[in-house]
Amino acid sequence: MRGVTPARRLRMPSLPRREALPLGLLLLALASVFAFGGDRSQFYREGLHNSLSANTLTLAANLSAEHGFLGFPRQQLGEDGEREYIVYNRFPIGNYALVKLAILPFGGGYGGQVLAARLLMLACFAAAAALAYLALARLTGERWIALAATLWAFSSYYALYYADMVSAVASTNLFGLMLVFHGTVVHAQEGRFRQLLAKTAVALALGWHAAALIAP
Repeated sequence: MRGVTPARRLRMPSLPRREALPLGLLLLALASVFAFGGDRSQFYREGLHNSLSANTLTLAANLSAEHGFLGFPRQQLGEDGEREYIVYNRFPIGNYALVKLAILPFGGGYGGQVLAARLLMLACFAAAAALAYLALARLTGERWIALAATLWAFSSYYALYYADMVSAVASTNLFGLMLVFHGTVVHAQEGRFRQLLAKTAVALALGWHAAALIAP
């Protein structure tokens, strides 16, 4: 094409400023979730937040080929003197596998493992918010309305309080739900079924709740 340099042909298309601004504001708001919080390398909240985080970290740490990728918090000696597993396989393995990958580089470093797992949860929380915004922007055709609705939903007290809780029922599961939500919107508008199947598979590997969204 005459008058178009190779560098210009390789340039990625960009969103108009009026369309990019709402997304930029959302990302800026989500960045504050990482900046503000307690001592995330410790169990700094009380009750369910601490207990579920400790349980998930234990299950993830024990996840290995040596134990057949079995989910278990501890082992004990049976009446016959043999080792027995206290099994806990209530949720899909995907959440625990992600946490395992996050804490693996820290070896036996307790504080580093807890911090890495919490940052993973916050990343899933932020990704869920971004997917919700993109889906709502498609549905409404108005990016500012999508931004307002997303910020309203994801800035609630409980959403922010549990955003960094290390659990299969928290941010990773929320990410899976929003992944399916976005996939259904794309499928309804463009008829792209394969991406919906792929997103559903990822979501179900992280938690069961996505089944309730995709089943209807």
